[in-house]
Amino acid sequence: MSKSSLGSLPDDVLFGIFSYCNGDDLRELSGVCQSFRAVSQDDYLWKTIYQKRFDRDPPLLGVPYRDQYDREDQLIMSVAEECAIVHDRLPYWRRAEDPRSAFGTVALLHAVSWLHVFGTLRGVHTGKYNIVWRMSVMPRAQNIFDINFSAETRRRGRISESQLPRNASLLEFGSDYFDFVLPQPIEITDPFEDVIVQCKCESHEWKTNITLCSVRLVLIEPTTEARARALGKISGPGSERLTEKYGRSVHARRLKNLRSVPGASYRPWRPWSTFAWYEAALIGAFGISIAAVLVQLFLDKTRY
Repeated sequence: MSKSSLGSLPDDVLFGIFSYCNGDDLRELSGVCQSFRAVSQDDYLWKTIYQKRFDRDPPLLGVPYRDQYDREDQLIMSVAEECAIVHDRLPYWRRAEDPRSAFGTVALLHAVSWLHVFGTLRGVHTGKYNIVWRMSVMPRAQNIFDINFSAETRRRGRISESQLPRNASLLEFGSDYFDFVLPQPIEITDPFEDVIVQCKCESHEWKTNITLCSVRLVLIEPTTEARARALGKISGPGSERLTEKYGRSVHARRLKNLRSVPGASYRPWRPWSTFAWYEAALIGAFGISIAAVLVQLFLDKTRY
């Protein structure tokens, strides 16, 4: 069937077909022809696929349904704004504004005995994902190595969990944010499955001085066969789309440049240990030449 014959289908027929697609499919279909583009940009269609994927109506009035779908589709949550926090009040926890956070607000732990933070990422596509907690640890932190970070699928109960490395010194975490990546990825085999993420510790010791910014899933490997069974077609590789979604997000523009490794931060520089030897040599030679010029200027000035 040619593109022209596909484009001649009535809009209501195309609407019914497109309502079984997800957001990525609609974006690709919009480039086929003008009639596909017109239907795929229909805001009510985005409301329909939102309801099918997330099993609820879009919550915001006056905000385009496509924008709300894209926000839910980012697979990222602000801990302060979207997670439930047990004892979420002073003197235990405090929500604080922080310009280094992509969301502008973070959850700051002062001191608590029973620590429990949890939330749900809804409608996750099939595939294999890393679980990444964005956080910072203060040098005065206490009893944080017993905190268990985990992610679990709601239907099949697959679990990935880990704790901060016990052999790490508090000073090694630094004062900036870093990405704590759980060592075991989580695999989603059912289409649009919910993933429960949480950090929890019920010991009697007081946990203090950590800051939680966000938790997100980062696609490692799309499960093409599972998506083919669920959607009735073969889906091509799309691991780069997650980064593109972060880049388009209003609340998470800065996430597109993050590295998902411990120590990643918003800082524009890198520690010396990450430079190649020739990079360090060039930077050192440049610094020495600048210092030599400054010393020469100082000596010339003192002569007169």
